[in-house]
Amino acid sequence: MKKNKIFKFIKILVNILKNILLIFLLILVVIFLNRFAGTGVNHLDFEICDLEFERILFVPGISTPKFYLFRWKKDLDFNFPDKEIVFLDDSMYIYWQDDKTEEIVGKGVIILNDNKPTFVIAHSYGGVLAKTMIDRAENANIAKFITMASPHQMNGFGIDESKDFLETPEDVSVPTFSFGGYIDPIVLFPLSDVGTSSHQDIWSGHSGFLFNKNVRKQVLEYAFGIKEIEEVEKID
Repeated sequence: MKKNKIFKFIKILVNILKNILLIFLLILVVIFLNRFAGTGVNHLDFEICDLEFERILFVPGISTPKFYLFRWKKDLDFNFPDKEIVFLDDSMYIYWQDDKTEEIVGKGVIILNDNKPTFVIAHSYGGVLAKTMIDRAENANIAKFITMASPHQMNGFGIDESKDFLETPEDVSVPTFSFGGYIDPIVLFPLSDVGTSSHQDIWSGHSGFLFNKNVRKQVLEYAFGIKEIEEVEKID
């Protein structure tokens, strides 16, 4: 009887380990496909794009190393060779590191205060920092503000304390469009909506906005007026 109980326990344990291994392998496959799909540079058709700007400012999210952004850099460098392109990626940060978030916001305010027409793109918590920059920069001239998977409606896990410290507004009075990812486990798509701006949820995970070529293309095509919101398609 005792041997049977031990055998059943071992069998249950083996099944649990198998399921954990299967989940881990599925996660690895998703990560691999997400990054593999990001290869290549997006070529955009600007014949119908009438948005005027001189600079693109990209504000990354928390714990984002520079090499995570190289696909965005390639897309922007290729399609906008005559524009000034700035990535605020000098230092990595966590949202509860008030000194670092304040430093990044300060850098953004200095950049935006020169009144140069600027197109702002932000990912994840970078959307919160960018919103703060725009609000503080009295001389900012924002052509459009795009956020991807940013926690605009999230207030748990210390995020509300960070927003209070930065005095981040709920929205800013500039043309704004927010994107959410249907399969984003970090910032659930209903929480990525600014609330008072245009919003579109697409089939992407959190990192898909950085790595997936088709996701980046959808964001760029809407952002620069190449596609209307009704034409944004889902990713298979």
